Amino acid sequence: MKTPPAPPTGWLDWTGDKSWIGEITGLPDSALHAHFGMAILVLAALILRRAPWDWRCWLTVLAIETANEAYDLLQPFYPTDEGNLAASWFDMWSTMLWPTVILLTFRWLARRGDR
Repeated sequence: MKTPPAPPTGWLDWTGDKSWIGEITGLPDSALHAHFGMAILVLAALILRRAPWDWRCWLTVLAIETANEAYDLLQPFYPTDEGNLAASWFDMWSTMLWPTVILLTFRWLARRGDR
């Protein structure tokens, strides 16, 4: 099997960075996706000055995760199992599950709590 070329100097080494984060935390890829999805949701809420259940915060998570999965599918430098559509859909599901639950339920819970 031919070894893929190394990334050129100055190339974004996002795949290597993600592997490093997994190694130092000891968390599997799916758990990292869930945690980072929630972290992005909270950061988007802080930056946008919106509630975490605002659709704009959810859309921020979706956009960042879509860019991450596009990178995983298109990057030619690392032989990982992330470069296939099934793995990308799983990662998308892992990342978007809790932000979607928050989007769909927390506004209702807040209204219910106000009563």
